[in-house]
Amino acid sequence: MVAEWWNSVELWVSGLAFPLQFALVMVLLGPFCVVLAWAIDRAVDHASTWFGPAPGDEAPIGAEDGDDTRRVDLVDSASR
Repeated sequence: MVAEWWNSVELWVSGLAFPLQFALVMVLLGPFCVVLAWAIDRAVDHASTWFGPAPGDEAPIGAEDGDDTRRVDLVDSASR
């Protein structure tokens, strides 16, 4: 039943002129993709917080922890 409905929608859309097809896709698919991208971003944010570094892990390069040796740019240090 769903397949028959989808086939009829697909046939209807393919019968439209290209500008109408484009407008329909932009109106329906655009917001859907934005919401999907937001949901993926939130899920990755949550997962990275959950599986993030442990409190005792070393600070990343460039972190401001009072140690000036970490402020050296990697490109500058490699060229010396």
